Amino acid sequence: MELIRTYLESSPTRFQAYLALQCALMRRFEARGGTSEDFCRRLAPAFHRRYGAMLRED
Repeated sequence: MELIRTYLESSPTRFQAYLALQCALMRRFEARGGTSEDFCRRLAPAFHRRYGAMLRED
C-alpha cells in the first residue's frame, strides 16, 4: 500500500495516480522483456482488480 500512497500524494486526482502507477508498472514490465500487448492482455486486468478501488472517490 506504500506504493499507492506515493502516487496518490504526488497526483492531483485518484485517476491520475492510477494511470501513473499503471504506466510505471508497464514500463518496468517492458524493461524486463515483456510487451505492451502482453501487459494489457494478462496483467492489466489483475492490476485493475488490485488497484481499481483507488478510483472510487471517498
